[in-house]
Amino acid sequence: MARYGLLQRKVVSEHLAGVMHLLIYTGIIALFIGTTLVFIDHDILRVLGLRLLHGDFYLGFEFVLDVMGVAFLLGLALLIYRRFIRHEPRLRNRLEYSMALAGLLFIGLSGYVLEAIRLTVEPRPWSGYSFVGKAVSTAFFVNLPTEPLTLLYRGIWWSHAIVAFAMVAVLPYSPLGHIFSTLLNIAVNAPRQLPLGKMKTPFRIDELDPSADIKLGFRSLAELGWMEKLGLDACTDCGRCEAACPAHAAGTPLSPRDIMQKLRRQLWRSDGLDEDVFASGLIDEEEVWACTTCSACIEACPVLIRPMDYILEMRRALTLEGKLDKRKTAMLTNLSRYGNPYGFDQSEKQKFFEELAEMGVQTLEEKPDAEYVYWIGCASIYDARGREIAKSVAKILLKAGVSFAVLGVEETCTGDPARRIGEEGRFQELALQNIETLKQKSVKKIIVNCPHCFNTLKKEYRDFGLELEVKHHSQVIGELLRTGRLKLTKPLSEKITLHDSCYIGRINDVFEEPRFVIQSANKDGAYVEMSRSGRKSFCCGAGGSTYWYEVRRTDRESVIRLREAVETGASILAVECPYCMQMFADAARVTGVDQSLKIKDIAEIVAESI
Repeated sequence: MARYGLLQRKVVSEHLAGVMHLLIYTGIIALFIGTTLVFIDHDILRVLGLRLLHGDFYLGFEFVLDVMGVAFLLGLALLIYRRFIRHEPRLRNRLEYSMALAGLLFIGLSGYVLEAIRLTVEPRPWSGYSFVGKAVSTAFFVNLPTEPLTLLYRGIWWSHAIVAFAMVAVLPYSPLGHIFSTLLNIAVNAPRQLPLGKMKTPFRIDELDPSADIKLGFRSLAELGWMEKLGLDACTDCGRCEAACPAHAAGTPLSPRDIMQKLRRQLWRSDGLDEDVFASGLIDEEEVWACTTCSACIEACPVLIRPMDYILEMRRALTLEGKLDKRKTAMLTNLSRYGNPYGFDQSEKQKFFEELAEMGVQTLEEKPDAEYVYWIGCASIYDARGREIAKSVAKILLKAGVSFAVLGVEETCTGDPARRIGEEGRFQELALQNIETLKQKSVKKIIVNCPHCFNTLKKEYRDFGLELEVKHHSQVIGELLRTGRLKLTKPLSEKITLHDSCYIGRINDVFEEPRFVIQSANKDGAYVEMSRSGRKSFCCGAGGSTYWYEVRRTDRESVIRLREAVETGASILAVECPYCMQMFADAARVTGVDQSLKIKDIAEIVAESI
């Protein structure tokens, strides 16, 4: 509450917007406190023969109020600049927003005018402490007669009071209502929010009563809990989620801001709770399917709303009703029949593990005392480019003498594509199968090179009773380099930039190790960051199962991101995910930069340096 609500940590992360909001926010609080103290002193304490505002304290009080009033007006000036002069695209100029701004501006300016008239009609030797009022008085009122000034004072005072009380009266229905709803949302929802990358587990399929009526997701707002409704009401329409959303940038129908605002307006309608959001046309199914589940909208929201969670719950409702196109259905069918989303049979998997065996990689059956299991993941088992990544990881682990083994043909998909598409039952079937395998073999530590497998094994399998130490290959390689178990004898001398995978970086807070690994393997070269990196990294477009079906768009997320990599002047784009690898390799071919910009996993970079 203190960090995000009172100190506005995320709000101030954007410099101009942050300064603007901080000035308005602190100005309002200070002026409210000042007005309250004047009321207490004049209408309560004076009746009792007591005084609060007198002497040096009063002089300091007048000075501080003038300073905070200036801060308040400066904040409003910045808001006017951003909305009406700079025309920032994400700021919408609706009538209610302009009216709220006009009301605040009038209150701020009229307060100084009232102070100026008061100091003109009743001069005080200490008027210099009210420096703004003194300046306005000197500039406009000092030579005017007292009687008309008194009448003007009364008129402005009543106008000031009427506007102030009117704004208080409409506060719950105006944009300023977020003052309370956002603080309440932060206080109530923040402590109860799931970790990023973890979806709700609505039931346990192994504990489910066969006759139970399964309910997943929501199609009407009546199906949401009060905390989810509070999250909708807290949305300020600031547009930060939209600005951060890769799907929106790529021209898909999705805007997380629009999703939240449409649901919020529906919430406030008298008959809106029971209305089907899809049947009514409020939400288009294409919006829901365009999400890459990168969590950029959640990261961007200054009041801790989670637009992606609403989208995923609507996906669950659509999937439960079978509203899936052929490609989504085919992917789920492949998971059910073959244990992988590609639809390859066991022979393909067997061939790849035979290739690993030729390198000296053993299965857990052959090496039951292995410290780690290397979980390879579907993308690195079945995709040719992904296989090169897995081989590089294996080469590094073998060279460093790490005690590890693979599951071999017993490894099957973690179920992440099914859960992200909304098929909870299929996900749990795969999860429980994997958990049984891992428990039977007493696996305690896992190395993973796929961020989606990493996230599922680390966070989502916990709901089903599996606690593991799960490490991304960048973390393991970093440890090997730091401890000296891995020596790099042929460092590169290239200019390298890194793409932070959403499910490793933003969602699981792994930022330092991939950079350390790259810099260790590229000592004679240079490392450069893209314009958006770390927590603000831009998704490649493969997440949320969108890799497995078509999304209508005007541009590709991977192409947008690749342009940012090219702008750095790097000759190598380092990745930490096999899906990112595939997306950028395709984007490089499409844009014609595949000869000038090489796409390599960090494991491949290190393997070349051994």
